Amino acid sequence: MRPIETILIYVVIPVVALLLIFAVTMIRRKGQASSYRSGEDWPHEPLWWIGNPKGTGLPEPTVEAVGATATRTARGGARGTW
Repeated sequence: MRPIETILIYVVIPVVALLLIFAVTMIRRKGQASSYRSGEDWPHEPLWWIGNPKGTGLPEPTVEAVGATATRTARGGARGTW
């Protein structure tokens, strides 16, 4: 294999591929909505998430199983014994 073929295969082709990927990711689509930037007004309704639903005083969500009663236990966690 000649040195020019080696340079073409191992240098030029990867650089062209990376430049193509860079160009595709940097092109902004016209139909795409603009993203939120910090400091801008938030145009949507507030959506609250809380990791501790007991702290809200609201009833806990329940999962209804067909033909079975749901029971809660203190087991589970990393052991996986549900």
